[in-house]
Amino acid sequence: MRRLLTLWVLGLGALAQVPVGQVATRDVHALLWLPDGRLLFGHHDGIQASEDEGRTWRDLVRKTGFDAMGLVLERDRILAAGHWVLSESRNGGRTWRNLRPRGLPALDLHGYAASGGLHFALEATHGYFVSEDGGKTFKSTAPKGLPKAGMAAMVFQGKTLYVAPMGQGLYQSPDGGQTFTQVPTPEREIYALAAGAGTLYLGGKTGLWQRTPAGWKRLWQGTVLALAAHPQEAGRLVFIDGQGRVWKLP
Repeated sequence: MRRLLTLWVLGLGALAQVPVGQVATRDVHALLWLPDGRLLFGHHDGIQASEDEGRTWRDLVRKTGFDAMGLVLERDRILAAGHWVLSESRNGGRTWRNLRPRGLPALDLHGYAASGGLHFALEATHGYFVSEDGGKTFKSTAPKGLPKAGMAAMVFQGKTLYVAPMGQGLYQSPDGGQTFTQVPTPEREIYALAAGAGTLYLGGKTGLWQRTPAGWKRLWQGTVLALAAHPQEAGRLVFIDGQGRVWKLP
């Protein structure tokens, strides 16, 4: 009887939680929550913005092949990195400028993170690259302890860089991407990472997870393709599932 009651209560909780919106694109790649409250969503043909936490979306960039696989906020600029795309906006996404940094042999970028002038990138053919001047110049790097990958989710949490090579779990680096150690995680297939208010979150094939001092806590069950944490308010998240539905926590 106690088990039946527990399942009934859990079922009520699941029914009470409904998606707030839907995205309709070919691909779901990246989410970014800006300090002004807007959400940016990167997909295969551009970038969309939401001013109501994911309920409705409008185009910021609509261009075939503008594949925004990663969206990064660094100080006053937004960076979009992806398949043959590396662009920046310094006016909240209204206009964009293509970047051609020195040292990157190609711009097929399958992972990108930036913090305080330090940039870390994964180029699909040529591997990992690091920049110490805000992305103006890059140099090739072979990070100790980080496996090779064709695609990876990346995020800085303070000075610590987290990288999740596709299908290979999670790794952390305290020294800007020079050396990495593996972080135990509840699943190896990780699609998205987010750091908000001192907390690390990951989205993968089976759920949305929060890192706590006691270990990983599952916040939601199901596939999470893109994830964003509120830049100031702890615990507030928006994510997109495998069917393109937009969810908000809490």
